[in-house]
Amino acid sequence: MQNQPDKSIQRILVVRLSAIGDVCHAMAVVARLQERYPHAEITWITSPLEANLVRLLPKVNVVIYDKKSGLKGMLALRQSLKANYYDILLHMQWSLRASLLTRMVRVRRRIGFSKAFSREKQHWFVNEWADEPKGAHVLDSLLSIAAPLGIETPLIPCPLDLPTSPTESPLPDEYVVLNPSASKAERNWTFEGYQSVIRYLREKKLAVVLTGGPSAKEKALAGRLMAEGVINLTGQTNLPEMMSVLRDAKLVISPDTGPAHMATLVGTPVLGLYAHSNPRRTGPYRDLERVVSVYETLAEKEYGKAVSELPWATRVHDPKAMQYIQEDVVLEQLSQLI
Repeated sequence: MQNQPDKSIQRILVVRLSAIGDVCHAMAVVARLQERYPHAEITWITSPLEANLVRLLPKVNVVIYDKKSGLKGMLALRQSLKANYYDILLHMQWSLRASLLTRMVRVRRRIGFSKAFSREKQHWFVNEWADEPKGAHVLDSLLSIAAPLGIETPLIPCPLDLPTSPTESPLPDEYVVLNPSASKAERNWTFEGYQSVIRYLREKKLAVVLTGGPSAKEKALAGRLMAEGVINLTGQTNLPEMMSVLRDAKLVISPDTGPAHMATLVGTPVLGLYAHSNPRRTGPYRDLERVVSVYETLAEKEYGKAVSELPWATRVHDPKAMQYIQEDVVLEQLSQLI
């Protein structure tokens, strides 16, 4: 690690377009970057939805690129930034689209993932490869890109002090958030399992707040889970409001989806439910030991190898994978956490 920050670094550009969970990981790294380079100007290119999160970081210039705008949007971005020249680009996305986007800006040093971790030919678009990550988590991979700037630890487990927006609905002093829906329905746990969690929490006299996005499927699931003592905020909060709800919760229970990582960012404990992806790679960073996971068993069954022998991003493809998570195991973990 460098003992002193490089004072020649005055303008830093970050490219991470999506998704919400990965943007949260990147925010933890950028927050540490702000500590080390307090006088540097940081610009972040991201997508319209994720921009609502990135804007919570103080003193970050947010530039929006909408993926739907394609090449036309890239050229418009190049025109808007043509007067800017950056000392450093932190290319934090495995995406050919994001790589093409990085060529729309003028940069001296372009830092990307190590060649062994490069995907979609990202290494073609950078002039400096990071060392291999020191850990298996996605956040560790993003951290490796900032390591050449002397950043070796993210601003976690210390929660980020982010400005949040309270919801219009008053919430009880103590509550647990249940975020039942992931971005893909196959990552959701069972309806019966969620019901058991709600019953258990109500027996403990804890209010339950349901959160989630505005999709019809998410609203329908939340509607079916409604019971006495359950507050339904599904589809009723923007990202800053959601962050506020998560920050003030006693605990967040969630499958592999953005709110689990949003909660981690503001220091709220998370009970993660995992089957399709390795929680050591994509789980809530502060709470990897609290995850209930059947990933290892199912991955070894599907591929006939130990997880340690499988490629880094190996996924389980069984559409019923989440159904293997047992209610009694979740309730046991929940009893320890509350």
